[in-house]
Amino acid sequence: MTGGPGLRVLAVDDVTPALEELRRMLMDSPEVATVAVAAGPISALRLIQAEPLDVVFLDISMPQLTGMELASLLNRMTDPPAVVFVTAYEEHAAAAYGIGAVDYLLKPVRPERLAAALARVRRFTAAAAAGPDATPV
Repeated sequence: MTGGPGLRVLAVDDVTPALEELRRMLMDSPEVATVAVAAGPISALRLIQAEPLDVVFLDISMPQLTGMELASLLNRMTDPPAVVFVTAYEEHAAAAYGIGAVDYLLKPVRPERLAAALARVRRFTAAAAAGPDATPV
């Protein structure tokens, strides 16, 4: 992870209109340098393994692997990206934070809520870059 000038983001959702809307909103955000997209958890895993990313915006309800399962796999990486869940389901929030999510956004995502999530990610990545003694906020 980096605390550099712009976040490297991956958006993952199996619903194309939702994925495109999230991609557009992320690209419009000044904190974001690049946005890659994946239409499912398997392609997301390939992208995550292929290139360094700062944060993954992850839907929960997807075929093959759920977003929760994918996030658990990411936690096993040496330098995992931050995870922000983007879902229509409120009831998964406690579990999401339990596996280390930086934030939890409900669909439809409001621009001000996305901006707040990106600010949290920025603080998290800066703390991770500062070293193991730093505490993310």
